[in-house]
Amino acid sequence: MSENDLFNSSSILIGDPTLKTVVYFLHVCLLPVVIVFGVIGNIANLYIFTRPSLYRSCSIYFIAGAINGLLLLLFGTTSRWLARSFQNLDATQFSPFFCRFRAYMINIIYELAPYFIACVSIDRYCSSSLNAKVRRLSARPRLAYLVIFIIVLTTCLVFIHTPLNYTIIDSSCRPLAGFYLQFYSLFVAVYYFIALILILISGLGTTYNVRVQRKRIQPMTVGANRIDRKRQRSDGQLLLILLVHVTFYACLAMPFHILSIIAAIQPKFSINSNFLFIQDVTVITLNISQAIDCYVYMLTADLYRKELLILIQKIFKRPQIHPIQISNSMELFARQ
Repeated sequence: MSENDLFNSSSILIGDPTLKTVVYFLHVCLLPVVIVFGVIGNIANLYIFTRPSLYRSCSIYFIAGAINGLLLLLFGTTSRWLARSFQNLDATQFSPFFCRFRAYMINIIYELAPYFIACVSIDRYCSSSLNAKVRRLSARPRLAYLVIFIIVLTTCLVFIHTPLNYTIIDSSCRPLAGFYLQFYSLFVAVYYFIALILILISGLGTTYNVRVQRKRIQPMTVGANRIDRKRQRSDGQLLLILLVHVTFYACLAMPFHILSIIAAIQPKFSINSNFLFIQDVTVITLNISQAIDCYVYMLTADLYRKELLILIQKIFKRPQIHPIQISNSMELFARQ
């Protein structure tokens, strides 16, 4: 069962009014906060990852992830909040085109997120490699843009079956019942876990490379110049940001995909009120995973926090008037 399939799941929870009420208030009260802070945080990420202190080839993937997060929050999360808060604004209940279009776009946006993280993880593996040819792969921004294009195109193609098999059933936009419903739930989960496996493998490889490099470089640390030390510090901060990002994303997004697999294996859970309630909550945590990056980075990475403070100072900085300008203005006023 997909996030879009749960778009109107509260209408299914007719057996328990308490669950209905809890789901309603979670959406009405929590999602607007997620949207506002998520949009602000992703815009901040777009600025900070273009700063020289943090700009690397992997920063391009972080920027792509921030853009994807903005699309998710402004389109997916916002449309979900509007539909739950104002049912007459839910176009998926009466428009087959919007039902299929939203299902297609939601799947693409949500499933791109882990692949951008995988790209960052693979890039960090390449940059820490002992092989010079592999290291050069992480120093080519054009390659990063090409990889992003291929991932977006691939995701668009592999989910092309979505709009062909979505329809409005009982005023709810959902996949066709039967074989496709089970196939679809498994397909979404498998596509997600492929990205997670790539993240895990490249992360372990990066850890190994860093340990080997530390053993080799440690005797030469005294002779390292200031630029090399600064670059090593920036790379270390980026690794820390990646680790934090992966940890929080996995904790917030994985429960939804695990429940999707359970629902595909055991279809009877798809009509269980308690199961649907839990899955509805995991959809909210899935949206939160795209809204908290900026604030988590701020608490863990010094360079990110420094660049964020500079951004805040630029936004709220008051124009300073030079003392000479004040004296000139006073003299002009006295002459008049």
